Amino acid sequence: MYEARKICNFLLANYDAVEFDITNLRINKLLYFIQVGALRQTPEGIIRNHFEAWQFGPVIRPVFDAFKGYKDAPIKAPAEYLDYASGRTIPVPHDDIREDHQKIIRREFLNYSRFTTGQLVSLSHETNGPWDLVYKAYLADPTRSPRISNQIIRQHMIGENSSTVKH
Repeated sequence: MYEARKICNFLLANYDAVEFDITNLRINKLLYFIQVGALRQTPEGIIRNHFEAWQFGPVIRPVFDAFKGYKDAPIKAPAEYLDYASGRTIPVPHDDIREDHQKIIRREFLNYSRFTTGQLVSLSHETNGPWDLVYKAYLADPTRSPRISNQIIRQHMIGENSSTVKH
């Protein structure tokens, strides 16, 4: 499994952010659907981080934080991390993503990038889907975790349980 910013940097290195309108909101939705696709093929998916149910859909907090300065504009630079040895911030490397995982990432990205950001938000907000269930529970009791687990994604999006729409 990979840290989510690594997958973001892979996408940004391979796809034009302006052409594909890769904004902070959009990249978080694309990561969600990439993880859905990966969970169809591997028990743990390929993203190590957990998603949280935010108002506009699933979000990975470190990804949001890495790109929040862009607001709703296309992302122009890779996500970075602090290298404690040098004290410098450097781009999160992405060259160690396995070829079979790159194929999953590319397939799901190209499949879902054809949708507008608004459509991706709507898809992620499926009634009784993972985001909907977790977000409603969180609104009812803000002391609950807004975490969307891989288990609930598998149950509702992949078919281990009933869902209105299979993605």
